[in-house]
Amino acid sequence: MKTFATIFLGVGLILAAASAPVYAADVDQVISEHLAKAASYEEKAKAQDALIAEHQQEKKDYKKRYYINDKITPPQTLAVVEKHCDAVIGDAAKVRDDLQEFAKWHRMRATELKGR
Repeated sequence: MKTFATIFLGVGLILAAASAPVYAADVDQVISEHLAKAASYEEKAKAQDALIAEHQQEKKDYKKRYYINDKITPPQTLAVVEKHCDAVIGDAAKVRDDLQEFAKWHRMRATELKGR
């Protein structure tokens, strides 16, 4: 029984040491890391906005100006381009929304830690 108590006490001390208090310098560093990640995700979201705008413009331009042998692009060719652009726009919008949520989460965590 004494051996069990010694082992139990030893495990308790190890767990107590592992849950040592976090110091202010560590918290400030973690806050900075969260804010940096949030800014990074926001920049990546802006890049997705640019990709979306590029493909929206590509769709418009293709309809207006693309000619094959001096003839306006046939509808079946336009359909392929529109399908491609719509797929890219949809995927990029999903990625952008996810990136914005990640940024929002990291800013929220930084704010929580500031209020420690």
